[in-house]
Amino acid sequence: MPFSTKEAWDNITRNGDNIVIATHYGPDGDAVGSCFALAYALKAAGFSPKVVLDDYNEKLNIVDGKEFVFSGDTRQMPIDLLVCLDCGDLARVAAPGDLFARAFTTINIDHHVGNVGFATHNYIDVTAPSTCEIIFGIINHFVPLTKEMAAALYMGMATDTGGFRYSATTQKTMEIAGRLMSMDIDFTTIQQKTIYTRSRTESAIFAKALQNMVHMPSGFTYTVITQKEMAEVSADYSDLDGIAEYMLNIEGTKIAAFLNERPARTKVSFRSKEYTVNDLAAQFGGGGHKYAAAASFESQFYDGVTSVLVAVEKKLNV
Repeated sequence: MPFSTKEAWDNITRNGDNIVIATHYGPDGDAVGSCFALAYALKAAGFSPKVVLDDYNEKLNIVDGKEFVFSGDTRQMPIDLLVCLDCGDLARVAAPGDLFARAFTTINIDHHVGNVGFATHNYIDVTAPSTCEIIFGIINHFVPLTKEMAAALYMGMATDTGGFRYSATTQKTMEIAGRLMSMDIDFTTIQQKTIYTRSRTESAIFAKALQNMVHMPSGFTYTVITQKEMAEVSADYSDLDGIAEYMLNIEGTKIAAFLNERPARTKVSFRSKEYTVNDLAAQFGGGGHKYAAAASFESQFYDGVTSVLVAVEKKLNV
């Protein structure tokens, strides 16, 4: 760890009793898993934490932790400490701005390259393939690991490494995964449910993405999904996981991009195995990892698509 885990734990547990945990918009397995694991750890330490979450895919409820999710009016929520997990910058935090403003102390725990350190205390490890791996390192020596914590952490680590297939996976990652598996968690079901199983709606929107897919001579593979296409199959944003990753496995693909129309905005997810893409995302106000990054920017959709195509083609043809 590039920071003291004791310092991180002390700052989480010694800055008031009213602890709120938040993560990014459209939370994935790492976001949900890290929130739930930290919440269970704080419960074990005698606190009653609350988790503020944006809507997420129901399949992530394969692990326990939903009991911590706050569903009331956050304006009435008492708050001493706000812990932001898996967020590269404040704009990505899916919690009402008044929570950040009202918190006496804020903590930012993340693994994304380019994290700007927006909180009172910032604990960032860009070598970690998931925020769940960082959370394990922070809580491991201060509370007894439970089956609930282990399952949540395993889900986050597995999903953010593509089932431990991505190049960011390290020996340390596998050693931690082994420790979590020793807690008798149902790791095969967690992987099957969160990585490989698709609902009928996910399958329908995935089929549309494949129909729209284009492979350029440069090695750039991309696809687009419009709001109209999502409405046709009653899909929501949580049904779009895995599309960019799938394209990356197509023979000859050097960079993959998935573009999704949002209200007055374009959302783009970049993936690559050999080219850095966080710099591409940064051109559109986003960021992420070296080989996996995303951005959301204001534009008419097809203007946004054109801008992304020009940027990627320029990178590949330099």
